[in-house]
Amino acid sequence: MLVLFPAKPERSTIWAPDLAFAIRRDDAEIGRIELSGSPKRVGEASIRLGDRRFDCRVHITGRKQWTYVPSRWVMYAGEAELHAAVRESGTTFLMEGPDALRLRRPTFGGTFAIERVSDAARLGEIRWLRPRLVPKPEPQRILLDTSIELPETLEVFLLWIAAQDRGSD
Repeated sequence: MLVLFPAKPERSTIWAPDLAFAIRRDDAEIGRIELSGSPKRVGEASIRLGDRRFDCRVHITGRKQWTYVPSRWVMYAGEAELHAAVRESGTTFLMEGPDALRLRRPTFGGTFAIERVSDAARLGEIRWLRPRLVPKPEPQRILLDTSIELPETLEVFLLWIAAQDRGSD
């Protein structure tokens, strides 16, 4: 189970506010996600997992005047695409690849269902957890919980989509 906690951005200004999350597994920090808030770089992120670095970009494929603007979300390892997803609708993402997954937001809010495309079996979910004070104070955070083992980079990719999608509202 991976959890994203809000973190202080490495660089942020009033003109280009960035957003950052610490990636934790079993209460140990294993990496960071830095989302860019700059108007010229909207949809870009930098992910660090241990000593590995990944770049993420949202490539807009439609026209701005459309109500729904299709896009392709990609995680890069150097120049190579590691994971990719296509936004099917305002609430659904389709992961590309042989074992295609669908990330679907069934209701308003930040919860996403993770499903297999082939049989629509629910494999897990990504949900925004409210801040709490008791028993231990914690800020709002994002939790990924799955019933199957996914590669760590794919888990982080899914969390990036949820965080970036929420930040673009």
